[in-house]
Amino acid sequence: MKTLVCITPQGNSRRLIDKGFEAVASNGGELHILYVQKGTDIFAWDNTPELLQKLFDYASEKSGIIHAICAKDVSSAIKDFIENEVITHIVLGAPPKDAAITPENVIQKIIESTPQVDVIILEREGEKIK
Repeated sequence: MKTLVCITPQGNSRRLIDKGFEAVASNGGELHILYVQKGTDIFAWDNTPELLQKLFDYASEKSGIIHAICAKDVSSAIKDFIENEVITHIVLGAPPKDAAITPENVIQKIIESTPQVDVIILEREGEKIK
């Protein structure tokens, strides 16, 4: 089993890492942590390096293998990573409830392009997924 957790540079990503670690701890396998920055600069915002470092340190404590890449198309980059690493499970954070899941949505694209992968969408704190 290989579990992938996709993170963004925000504290809420710790919950995603915890969920991925929980899955690996109960079923064995590898935990991969992936940050994909849209564009060409992985540190697009001033505080990104510090936030990512904290998340990467936390993921390392959970025995996660850390990956960070830049890509023009985030969903395609994640799909390619899943295929290249032969990922079997993926943990994603739910979008804000006011963000509709449309064909252009990254999560929807990942689900549609990787039907062989079990997807866990972790709801946002305080929100329920419809």
